[in-house]
This record gives sequence, structure tokens and C-alpha cells, in this order.
Amino acid sequence: MIPSPCRHHLGAAACFSLALACAPSRLYFLSSELPVLEGKDILRVSPGPWERGEVPAVYSDAATVPDDLLIPALKTLMTLPGATDACEPGTGRPRADAAEYCLAVYRTPEDWQVSWPIRNLTGERSACSPPFGGVDDKDFGRDLPIFGFAHNHPCGTNVSSSDLRVSPAMKSAEGHWSMVEYAVAPNGKPARDSRGQLIPAWAWLATGRAAAPRIYKWNLAGEVFRWSETGKRWDFQATCEPQRPSNLSAVVPPPRCVPELDTKVEAAQE
Repeated sequence: MIPSPCRHHLGAAACFSLALACAPSRLYFLSSELPVLEGKDILRVSPGPWERGEVPAVYSDAATVPDDLLIPALKTLMTLPGATDACEPGTGRPRADAAEYCLAVYRTPEDWQVSWPIRNLTGERSACSPPFGGVDDKDFGRDLPIFGFAHNHPCGTNVSSSDLRVSPAMKSAEGHWSMVEYAVAPNGKPARDSRGQLIPAWAWLATGRAAAPRIYKWNLAGEVFRWSETGKRWDFQATCEPQRPSNLSAVVPPPRCVPELDTKVEAAQE
């Protein structure tokens, strides 16, 4: 697989000039700026691709999302305003400038890309809204398969119960919207590998401190992996099951993980 910031195989000099000429001034989109499907706020459509020099397009015919795309994208996500180290040192609670950003991971007929990040307008402490309505790619339009969503936690917290329940959404033939466990376009067309099999969806999280980021991914079975920067691989961490609030509280408890995700142990493994 060959990372490249250019999608149409331009030369290196042409790519560099194009990147300088087209470098956008904005860093993200607010959910209120984006179109929605069928008038439903949850079905936001994000533009793509995210045009940042640190986030490459990746040309690959592999069925799985390439790490050459995901790791740079998540590290860049952590550099956005309020994305990390944005919590009160005494309480660990988010400051007013703390923010979560969401992006979609998708594939075009030509390359692998991520969408522009979305940050909610409803308050910097609010969780981001994944673009369940899909991506509108500037070259290939909509109806592209979404392989999963990635986001950050500004206070360095681990995977939450809510995180474990998020996956790509599609519209059924009966007109109902639902989340599924495989890569799919919002119009219901799934992505398949060379054998015609459905491709499992994943989700990703960038968390921890800016100086010591932790990057996780998990599938809908709750199998959580952590990226090893030294080994350039995903190491299995735990199997996690999301928990629901009790009848006496609206607070969502953390997931039940076996073994328990321990940030202190993980930090020692850096």
C-alpha cells in the first residue's frame, strides 16, 4: 500500500504545489453546517476527504482499513482545538474548551480516505455526532461504503459503553434506518471482499495525553485492541460489553471488560 496526498497520481512536485494552493483554513465542521438526510439531524453527511497534509490518501486493494491511513488521521485528530489535555487538573472534568470530534472512514473506487471531522455546536463538552448519513466525497459523491467511525476523548478516558454501540448506518428496503456490523453505504449497499464476503465494521478512539496518546479499535463483538507504536501492530486488550444505566440513574456506566482496561498498565508498556 502506498500513502499519497494526491488522488490522481500526480508527480511529487505537482502534489506539493497543489497541497499548498488548496490547503483549507478550516480545521473541522460543526454539525449544524452539514446537510442531513430525510430531515433527520442524526443523519448528518460529512464532506470528504479531510484535506490535511498529515492525513494521506492510501491506495490499496486490501479489504481492511489500512493503518497507514488510520494512525496519521487519529494523531491529527488529537491536535484539533480542545481535543486533548483539555480537562481540569483537580477534578478531571472537561474544561469549556474541551471538544470531541468524529470522522468517518470510507473507501472510494480509487483510494481509502477519512471525512472531515465534525464537532457539535451544542457545547464544547458535548459528544460528537458521527456522520451516520455518510460522506459526500468531492470526486466520487455519496453512496460510498463507510467502514466505521473514529473520535477522540479530550479527558483521556477509555472506551465508553456508548462508544461500543456505534457502527455504520443504512436504510433498509422497508425504509427503516439501523446500524449494522459491516461496512455499508447509507443506501444499503454493503462493501465486500474479493470472496464476496461482508467486511466487518470497526470503530477507533484516540485518547490519553497529547504527549502519550492511546489509540484503540474495536469491533461489534467488543474485542478491543490497542495500537503499539513500537511494534506497528494492534495488540489485543480485552473483550468489553457495554452497560446500560440503572433504573435509579441516567448515568451510563463504563463497559464491563475482561481483563479490565488499565491505563496505568498500558502507560508502562509504552
